[in-house]
Amino acid sequence: MPNNFIASLEAPAMSLHLAGGKGVNLNQMLRAGLPVPPGFIILTTAYQRFVADNALASLIHEQWHLCDAAQPASFEAAAHVLHIAFADGKIADDLAVAIQAQYTGLGKDVAVAVRSSATAEDLPEASFAGQQDTYVNVRGESAVLEAVQRCWASLWTARAMAYRLRQAVSPQEVSLAVVIQQMVPASAAGILFTANPVTGDPGEMVINATWGLGEALVSGQVTPDMLVLDKATAAIKQTILGDKLVMTTATDRGTAETPVATDQQRRQVLDTTQINELVRLGNLLEAQFGKPQDVEWAIADGTISLLQARPITTSGAPIPGLAAPGDDHWPPPDMAAQPFDLWTTYDVGERWPEPVTPFSWSTGYAMIQQNMEETLEGLRAPYAGKIQWSKRAYGHVYLNEGALTYAYNDGLGLPMGMIAPTMTGVVAVTPENDRYQWSKLVRHLRFFRRSLFQAEKDVKRYMADFAQIDGWVAAFMARSLAGPADSMLWREANEVWLARAMHYMRAHGSATSLSLTTYSQLEQFTQRWTGEKNLTPKLVSGLSGVIAAEIAPALWQLARQIEAAGMADVVANQPPEAALAALRSTLAAQPVLAHFDAFLARHGHRCMSEAEWLHPRWVESPQLVVESIAGYLRAGDSFDPATSAAKAERERIEATSEIAQRLNLVQRAYFYRLLKRAQRLMLARDNGQHYLVKLMLPVRRLYATLAERWARRGWLAQKEDFYFLVLEEVAFVLKHNGDHNGAAGAQLDLVQRVASRRQAYDFWFGKAAPDVLDADGEIVEFQAAREQSTEGLVLIGLAASRGQVTGVARVVLTPQEAAAIQPGEILVTRATDPGWTPVFSVIGGAVIEIGSTLSHAAIVAREYGLPAVVNIPQATHLIRDGQKIRVDGNRGRVTLLE
Repeated sequence: MPNNFIASLEAPAMSLHLAGGKGVNLNQMLRAGLPVPPGFIILTTAYQRFVADNALASLIHEQWHLCDAAQPASFEAAAHVLHIAFADGKIADDLAVAIQAQYTGLGKDVAVAVRSSATAEDLPEASFAGQQDTYVNVRGESAVLEAVQRCWASLWTARAMAYRLRQAVSPQEVSLAVVIQQMVPASAAGILFTANPVTGDPGEMVINATWGLGEALVSGQVTPDMLVLDKATAAIKQTILGDKLVMTTATDRGTAETPVATDQQRRQVLDTTQINELVRLGNLLEAQFGKPQDVEWAIADGTISLLQARPITTSGAPIPGLAAPGDDHWPPPDMAAQPFDLWTTYDVGERWPEPVTPFSWSTGYAMIQQNMEETLEGLRAPYAGKIQWSKRAYGHVYLNEGALTYAYNDGLGLPMGMIAPTMTGVVAVTPENDRYQWSKLVRHLRFFRRSLFQAEKDVKRYMADFAQIDGWVAAFMARSLAGPADSMLWREANEVWLARAMHYMRAHGSATSLSLTTYSQLEQFTQRWTGEKNLTPKLVSGLSGVIAAEIAPALWQLARQIEAAGMADVVANQPPEAALAALRSTLAAQPVLAHFDAFLARHGHRCMSEAEWLHPRWVESPQLVVESIAGYLRAGDSFDPATSAAKAERERIEATSEIAQRLNLVQRAYFYRLLKRAQRLMLARDNGQHYLVKLMLPVRRLYATLAERWARRGWLAQKEDFYFLVLEEVAFVLKHNGDHNGAAGAQLDLVQRVASRRQAYDFWFGKAAPDVLDADGEIVEFQAAREQSTEGLVLIGLAASRGQVTGVARVVLTPQEAAAIQPGEILVTRATDPGWTPVFSVIGGAVIEIGSTLSHAAIVAREYGLPAVVNIPQATHLIRDGQKIRVDGNRGRVTLLE
């Protein structure tokens, strides 16, 4: 057998493109004298031979180009086709004989581990760990060949393809080697991190350890021991013993999870000698590779073996000063810093939970600046008019919460205890700042009078204008945009529609401010007179007339109508575009389509991350709605949102009655008046957001029309590139021949500029963003409050929606991923907006990094009776995808059970 298909695991000069990331790392470890089990590598050339022999290259190319990041179902469909093709393929006889010979060289029918090793795996820029498959305790020549073929196929699972698309790794750039190693019959196994993966501390190591093979730990089936160690001395700084109820053991047919003996469950797995040895090996590995490592290890007969190592590329803590490649410096520039500046994701984190594009940032910055200046108009302080209200850092948008609290506390003289409950809590309440400053209050009487009385008028006028906004937008959507010149479209977007949005943004801000203040008053009142602060969320739940709450029931009804029309399989099992085309061409589905179009007319201006211009609205990409309907079809009848809404309404009535019964006559009258006001303002705030976003639909359509034109002319490589320009650049192009088919775009070299900015934009996805930055842009330590229980680590946030649920955590970092959440799973994400509403009728609970008790996630969770906890910094990094957790919405606690 030629050496260009198989190599020994310790062969010299092993390369990434032949051995893959795992193979290269193990090769370097073996050659450095580290304890790695013996084995061999089936090189990428063997995979390429298999692909060529079975004519799979064209099929891979075809299926890859059918995948769409905005449609998770497209990855599943492509993966299904490729899985069948790989399973039906045949390994050439000479290659099969060579693999079998290498295997028998390890020992007759010896148990081996068969591990995938992708060429794009374990790179410094992106960890592809876990994207391909591993099989342990494989015995026999035919079983080894089958495992190899399954590893090759795992390069094309839906999860692996989606991950590579996000990391911009094309099919031509990736291949797969397979590592076959003698299996370690482990009595104990675990993971060693040579830097603390939660805090990012490079001076600490963390060991997770459990009994048996490591698969139970890696797959989240067991709660391991956790040891935090000093890297230099191996001194134990913290010990948390896991329950270790089960362990993975080898069987005649692979592996199985078996119960751990009672006396072992709470006994520490590692002794002092083993701990010291792991620390020694960890230091050697970090020196070998020059960076912190994530290491899998196993112990058999008292001897430690290292099974694999890869860089720690993500941690719970962001890396200070982390710089993106390409152009990451878009206008507008920062203003002069104020000493009280403190940047958080408060409020803006709901609107931009993911990295922001240059165009969205350049428009959003101006809108936030204008809105905040109008909100604080009349503030008499030396810093008035000199505050920068938003900034972009680590790819994300931040709001100046420090300046906001300082303006209200120091400038207007309000006590911090009144302000803090509506914020993130990063600014502390102290005896010094928690008092009324009467001289300042008197000086700003005019401000407060305008803020209170004018704000009420603005809110009422805004609600009265809802019907007018419907008419404006309906008339616009009926128009053709083919005729007007580029400059006319640009002026209409900015001078008509954005101007209207800014006009109403102030009223919506008033509704938000008044609702937060009134809710806080209601909460304080109920706590003072009944001792039941946690009942307050129920008092504003299950309200009729919340437009966003219509979305999920409407989609659920559409799913039932599609079932009645006999089209359920078509919609549930086909890519969304194909399903929609089938509906439109089927006579029996025409009544359903009428309801579908009515839904788009009512809610089609929504999408996920609605402040981001890059994302198409539902009316522009109706397949996104079809995808949500497909989720309801797959979930069946058991997840009827109307049932949840009715439950929330019933609980609101019961909570209202329970509180009222504890009050005297005067208190009860005040309570009902305060409750009515809070509920009215909640409706104004939520429905105001609906109409504010609706005013943005014409803006998005006008921008999208320009984007399509510019791409057609060759000024941009693709239409989405428009959103990687900033306002000034678009204005420059329009000024210089922008209405004609000339090469105006070339004057700025738009294609090159966009490519450089896309590089920076893509870099920030998957990177941990700090929750708080100081005036100099330095990271401020602001971790989730936590405590240790006998069950596991407990994260403490704000109780947003009552109830308890235990289930599988689904960590979602982008809106596109949300569509793949399965019924009953617990959503864990940075923030949500109304575009996420369909997800809430499927999930079992929610854990949100950003938000208050009146954030979108909190409101919708209460409408559907879902336990929810918000305001847990770095939740998407502290909670692992697939981990079992308990969400306690009564006390604001999330327990990590695994």
